[in-house]
Amino acid sequence: MKSVETKKNEVREITSDIRQMKGKYLVYDLKRSWKEDFLDEGSGEVVSIERKELIYERGTLLQAEELSRIQFFMNEGSISEVEVSNQKRMSYEFKDTYIYPYMAQVDVEGKKKKFLMLANSVDNALEIVKDYVELNYTGRYQVAMVKEYENHIIIVDTMLKKPLDDVTKLALDEELYSREERDQILKGDDENKPDTLKFYKIKARVSFTDENNKDEIFQGFIVNTYTAERAIMLINDYLNREQNKHEKEAVDRGNTFKRKDINAVIEESGVIPVYAFIPREFSEAYQSRS
Repeated sequence: MKSVETKKNEVREITSDIRQMKGKYLVYDLKRSWKEDFLDEGSGEVVSIERKELIYERGTLLQAEELSRIQFFMNEGSISEVEVSNQKRMSYEFKDTYIYPYMAQVDVEGKKKKFLMLANSVDNALEIVKDYVELNYTGRYQVAMVKEYENHIIIVDTMLKKPLDDVTKLALDEELYSREERDQILKGDDENKPDTLKFYKIKARVSFTDENNKDEIFQGFIVNTYTAERAIMLINDYLNREQNKHEKEAVDRGNTFKRKDINAVIEESGVIPVYAFIPREFSEAYQSRS
Protein backbone atom coordinates (compact mmCIF):
# COMPACT_ATOMS: atom_id res chain seq x y z
CA MET A 1 0.00 0.00 0.00
CA LYS A 2 1.39 3.41 -1.03
CA SER A 3 2.17 5.68 1.90
CA VAL A 4 0.50 9.09 2.07
CA GLU A 5 2.82 12.09 2.35
CA THR A 6 1.69 14.67 4.93
CA LYS A 7 3.33 16.95 7.50
CA LYS A 8 2.92 14.06 9.91
CA ASN A 9 5.80 12.21 8.26
CA GLU A 10 7.87 15.16 7.08
CA VAL A 11 11.44 15.30 8.38
CA ARG A 12 13.27 18.62 8.27
CA GLU A 13 16.81 19.46 9.29
CA ILE A 14 19.18 22.40 9.15
CA THR A 15 22.65 21.35 8.09
CA SER A 16 25.96 22.50 6.65
CA ASP A 17 26.89 18.92 5.71
CA ILE A 18 26.58 18.40 1.96
CA ARG A 19 26.08 14.66 2.50
CA GLN A 20 22.97 15.34 4.60
CA MET A 21 21.50 17.49 1.82
CA LYS A 22 21.79 14.89 -0.93
CA GLY A 23 18.44 13.74 -2.28
CA LYS A 24 16.53 16.22 -0.09
CA TYR A 25 14.42 19.26 -1.02
CA LEU A 26 14.92 22.89 -0.08
CA VAL A 27 12.44 24.10 2.55
CA TYR A 28 12.93 27.79 1.66
CA ASP A 29 14.38 29.79 -1.21
CA LEU A 30 18.15 29.50 -0.96
CA LYS A 31 19.95 32.82 -1.19
CA ARG A 32 23.57 33.71 -0.79
CA SER A 33 24.40 36.96 0.98
CA TRP A 34 27.44 39.19 1.15
CA LYS A 35 28.35 42.74 2.05
CA GLU A 36 29.65 45.47 -0.21
CA ASP A 37 31.33 48.63 1.06
CA PHE A 38 31.00 52.00 -0.62
CA LEU A 39 32.06 55.53 0.23
CA ASP A 40 29.30 57.94 1.24
CA GLU A 41 30.43 61.13 -0.50
CA GLY A 42 28.28 63.29 1.78
CA SER A 43 29.72 62.06 5.08
CA GLY A 44 32.99 60.59 3.85
CA GLU A 45 32.23 57.39 5.75
CA VAL A 46 32.42 53.84 4.45
CA VAL A 47 28.95 52.26 4.47
CA SER A 48 28.24 48.53 4.19
CA ILE A 49 25.23 47.21 2.27
CA GLU A 50 24.06 43.60 2.39
CA ARG A 51 23.46 42.03 -1.02
CA LYS A 52 21.45 38.88 -1.72
CA GLU A 53 21.13 36.60 -4.73
CA LEU A 54 18.63 33.79 -5.27
CA ILE A 55 20.42 30.50 -5.92
CA TYR A 56 17.58 27.94 -5.88
CA GLU A 57 13.85 28.14 -5.19
CA ARG A 58 12.08 26.24 -2.41
CA GLY A 59 11.24 22.66 -3.35
CA THR A 60 14.39 22.20 -5.46
CA LEU A 61 15.77 18.64 -5.37
CA LEU A 62 19.41 18.74 -4.34
CA GLN A 63 21.52 16.47 -6.53
CA ALA A 64 25.14 16.51 -7.69
CA GLU A 65 25.01 19.76 -9.69
CA GLU A 66 23.08 21.70 -7.03
CA LEU A 67 25.25 20.34 -4.22
CA SER A 68 28.44 21.32 -6.04
CA ARG A 69 27.22 24.89 -6.43
CA ILE A 70 26.09 25.08 -2.79
CA GLN A 71 29.48 23.77 -1.66
CA PHE A 72 31.20 26.53 -3.64
CA PHE A 73 29.18 29.27 -1.96
CA MET A 74 29.66 27.67 1.46
CA ASN A 75 33.42 27.67 0.92
CA GLU A 76 33.39 31.37 0.08
CA GLY A 77 31.16 32.12 3.09
CA SER A 78 28.03 33.47 1.37
CA ILE A 79 25.96 30.44 2.50
CA SER A 80 26.42 28.95 5.97
CA GLU A 81 23.68 26.33 6.30
CA VAL A 82 20.64 24.97 4.49
CA GLU A 83 17.25 23.69 5.69
CA VAL A 84 16.15 20.58 3.82
CA SER A 85 13.16 18.24 3.89
CA ASN A 86 12.30 14.75 2.71
CA GLN A 87 9.21 16.26 1.03
CA LYS A 88 8.90 18.58 -1.95
CA ARG A 89 6.91 21.62 -0.78
CA MET A 90 6.79 24.47 -3.30
CA SER A 91 3.94 26.57 -1.91
CA TYR A 92 3.93 28.71 1.23
CA GLU A 93 1.28 30.43 3.29
CA PHE A 94 0.85 34.15 2.73
CA LYS A 95 0.73 36.09 6.01
CA ASP A 96 -1.55 39.10 5.58
CA THR A 97 -0.65 42.21 7.57
CA TYR A 98 -4.20 43.58 7.50
CA ILE A 99 -7.12 42.37 9.59
CA TYR A 100 -10.60 41.78 8.20
CA PRO A 101 -13.97 40.72 9.65
CA TYR A 102 -14.39 37.02 10.37
CA MET A 103 -17.36 35.15 11.77
CA ALA A 104 -17.08 32.06 13.99
CA GLN A 105 -19.82 29.79 15.27
CA VAL A 106 -19.00 28.12 18.57
CA ASP A 107 -21.04 25.52 20.41
CA VAL A 108 -20.65 26.39 24.10
CA GLU A 109 -22.26 23.83 26.40
CA GLY A 110 -24.71 22.92 23.63
CA LYS A 111 -25.63 26.51 22.76
CA LYS A 112 -24.64 27.93 19.37
CA LYS A 113 -23.03 31.38 19.57
CA LYS A 114 -21.72 33.48 16.68
CA PHE A 115 -18.72 35.72 17.29
CA LEU A 116 -17.60 38.55 15.06
CA MET A 117 -13.92 39.51 15.13
CA LEU A 118 -11.03 40.95 13.15
CA ALA A 119 -8.30 38.58 11.95
CA ASN A 120 -5.81 38.13 9.12
CA SER A 121 -6.68 34.52 8.23
CA VAL A 122 -8.95 31.62 9.11
CA ASP A 123 -6.20 30.14 11.30
CA ASN A 124 -5.73 33.48 13.06
CA ALA A 125 -9.50 33.82 13.61
CA LEU A 126 -9.65 30.29 15.04
CA GLU A 127 -6.83 31.08 17.45
CA ILE A 128 -8.50 34.33 18.58
CA VAL A 129 -11.99 32.92 19.14
CA LYS A 130 -10.71 29.89 21.07
CA ASP A 131 -8.69 32.13 23.38
CA TYR A 132 -11.64 34.51 23.89
CA VAL A 133 -14.12 31.72 24.65
CA GLU A 134 -11.77 30.04 27.13
CA LEU A 135 -11.33 33.34 29.00
CA ASN A 136 -15.00 34.37 29.07
CA TYR A 137 -17.13 31.20 29.24
CA THR A 138 -17.30 28.01 31.26
CA GLY A 139 -17.70 24.40 30.22
CA ARG A 140 -16.83 22.60 27.03
CA TYR A 141 -16.92 24.23 23.62
CA GLN A 142 -16.36 23.31 19.99
CA VAL A 143 -15.73 25.64 17.06
CA ALA A 144 -18.16 24.58 14.35
CA MET A 145 -17.39 27.19 11.68
CA VAL A 146 -14.99 30.01 10.83
CA LYS A 147 -15.32 32.06 7.66
CA GLU A 148 -14.21 35.39 6.29
CA TYR A 149 -17.03 37.87 6.37
CA GLU A 150 -17.55 40.32 3.52
CA ASN A 151 -15.14 43.23 3.66
CA HIS A 152 -17.14 45.46 5.99
CA ILE A 153 -16.00 48.19 8.35
CA ILE A 154 -16.98 47.37 11.94
CA ILE A 155 -18.21 50.17 14.21
CA VAL A 156 -19.12 49.62 17.86
CA ASP A 157 -21.33 52.11 19.68
CA THR A 158 -19.63 52.50 23.06
CA MET A 159 -20.89 55.87 24.28
CA LEU A 160 -23.93 54.57 26.17
CA LYS A 161 -21.84 51.96 28.00
CA LYS A 162 -19.22 54.26 29.53
CA PRO A 163 -19.58 56.26 32.76
CA LEU A 164 -19.65 59.92 31.83
CA ASP A 165 -17.64 62.65 33.47
CA ASP A 166 -18.64 66.34 33.28
CA VAL A 167 -16.45 66.99 30.23
CA THR A 168 -17.93 64.07 28.33
CA LYS A 169 -21.45 65.24 29.16
CA LEU A 170 -20.70 68.61 27.61
CA ALA A 171 -19.14 66.96 24.56
CA LEU A 172 -22.07 64.71 23.64
CA ASP A 173 -22.55 65.22 19.92
CA GLU A 174 -26.03 66.48 19.09
CA GLU A 175 -25.72 64.97 15.62
CA LEU A 176 -25.19 61.49 17.08
CA TYR A 177 -27.77 61.66 19.86
CA SER A 178 -31.37 62.73 19.81
CA ARG A 179 -32.59 65.01 22.60
CA GLU A 180 -34.34 62.05 24.23
CA GLU A 181 -31.15 59.94 24.11
CA ARG A 182 -29.09 62.77 25.55
CA ASP A 183 -31.59 63.18 28.40
CA GLN A 184 -31.51 59.46 29.13
CA ILE A 185 -27.71 59.37 29.12
CA LEU A 186 -27.35 62.35 31.41
CA LYS A 187 -30.03 61.09 33.81
CA GLY A 188 -28.64 57.54 33.84
CA ASP A 189 -32.19 56.32 33.33
CA ASP A 190 -31.68 52.56 32.88
CA GLU A 191 -35.38 51.78 32.54
CA ASN A 192 -35.81 54.11 29.56
CA LYS A 193 -32.58 53.31 27.74
CA PRO A 194 -32.91 52.32 24.07
CA ASP A 195 -33.44 48.66 23.27
CA THR A 196 -30.67 46.08 23.37
CA LEU A 197 -27.65 46.56 21.12
CA LYS A 198 -27.98 44.80 17.77
CA PHE A 199 -25.58 44.16 14.91
CA TYR A 200 -26.75 46.03 11.81
CA LYS A 201 -25.35 45.00 8.45
CA ILE A 202 -25.57 48.10 6.30
CA LYS A 203 -24.80 48.78 2.66
CA ALA A 204 -24.20 52.51 2.45
CA ARG A 205 -23.91 54.84 -0.52
CA VAL A 206 -21.12 57.25 0.39
CA SER A 207 -20.64 60.52 -1.49
CA PHE A 208 -17.47 62.63 -1.51
CA THR A 209 -18.12 66.18 -2.72
CA ASP A 210 -15.90 69.21 -3.31
CA GLU A 211 -16.38 72.35 -5.41
CA ASN A 212 -15.54 70.47 -8.62
CA ASN A 213 -16.61 66.86 -8.30
CA LYS A 214 -18.92 64.41 -6.60
CA ASP A 215 -17.83 60.79 -6.32
CA GLU A 216 -19.87 57.94 -4.93
CA ILE A 217 -18.98 54.48 -3.67
CA PHE A 218 -20.83 51.66 -1.96
CA GLN A 219 -19.34 50.46 1.31
CA GLY A 220 -20.45 47.80 3.76
CA PHE A 221 -20.58 48.40 7.51
CA ILE A 222 -21.44 46.31 10.53
CA VAL A 223 -22.59 48.60 13.32
CA ASN A 224 -23.26 47.42 16.86
CA THR A 225 -25.86 49.90 18.09
CA TYR A 226 -29.57 50.36 18.92
CA THR A 227 -31.24 51.44 15.68
CA ALA A 228 -30.46 51.67 11.96
CA GLU A 229 -30.95 55.44 12.14
CA ARG A 230 -28.35 55.69 14.85
CA ALA A 231 -26.07 53.38 12.85
CA ILE A 232 -25.96 55.72 9.85
CA MET A 233 -25.13 58.65 12.13
CA LEU A 234 -22.25 56.63 13.59
CA ILE A 235 -21.09 55.77 10.06
CA ASN A 236 -20.99 59.44 9.06
CA ASP A 237 -19.16 60.29 12.26
CA TYR A 238 -16.62 57.52 11.54
CA LEU A 239 -16.05 58.69 7.96
CA ASN A 240 -15.47 62.29 9.01
CA ARG A 241 -13.13 61.28 11.82
CA GLU A 242 -11.16 59.23 9.30
CA GLN A 243 -10.91 62.28 7.04
CA ASN A 244 -9.65 64.34 9.99
CA LYS A 245 -7.00 61.72 10.67
CA HIS A 246 -5.83 61.67 7.03
CA GLU A 247 -5.73 65.46 6.98
CA LYS A 248 -3.52 65.55 10.08
CA GLU A 249 -1.18 62.92 8.62
CA ALA A 250 -0.85 64.94 5.41
CA VAL A 251 -0.17 68.19 7.26
CA ASP A 252 2.40 66.48 9.51
CA ARG A 253 4.24 65.35 6.36
CA GLY A 254 4.13 68.87 4.95
CA ASN A 255 1.58 68.02 2.27
CA THR A 256 -1.66 69.76 1.36
CA PHE A 257 -5.01 68.09 1.95
CA LYS A 258 -8.22 68.85 0.14
CA ARG A 259 -11.21 68.23 2.36
CA LYS A 260 -14.48 66.92 0.99
CA ASP A 261 -18.04 66.87 2.22
CA ILE A 262 -18.76 63.25 3.12
CA ASN A 263 -22.26 61.89 3.43
CA ALA A 264 -23.47 58.31 3.79
CA VAL A 265 -27.04 57.09 3.29
CA ILE A 266 -28.47 53.62 3.79
CA GLU A 267 -29.12 51.55 0.69
CA GLU A 268 -29.75 48.23 2.47
CA SER A 269 -30.02 47.41 6.16
CA GLY A 270 -30.69 44.33 8.27
CA VAL A 271 -29.93 42.78 11.63
CA ILE A 272 -27.51 39.85 11.63
CA PRO A 273 -27.40 37.14 14.35
CA VAL A 274 -24.15 37.88 16.20
CA TYR A 275 -23.77 36.93 19.84
CA ALA A 276 -20.73 39.12 20.54
CA PHE A 277 -17.98 41.16 18.92
CA ILE A 278 -14.49 40.26 20.13
CA PRO A 279 -12.83 43.62 20.88
CA ARG A 280 -10.37 44.93 18.32
CA GLU A 281 -7.68 45.21 21.00
CA PHE A 282 -7.97 41.47 21.64
CA SER A 283 -7.42 40.69 17.95
CA GLU A 284 -4.57 43.19 17.64
CA ALA A 285 -2.69 41.41 20.43
CA TYR A 286 -2.41 38.46 18.04
CA GLN A 287 -0.99 40.60 15.24
CA SER A 288 1.94 42.03 17.22
CA ARG A 289 3.45 38.73 18.27
CA SER A 290 6.75 37.69 16.67
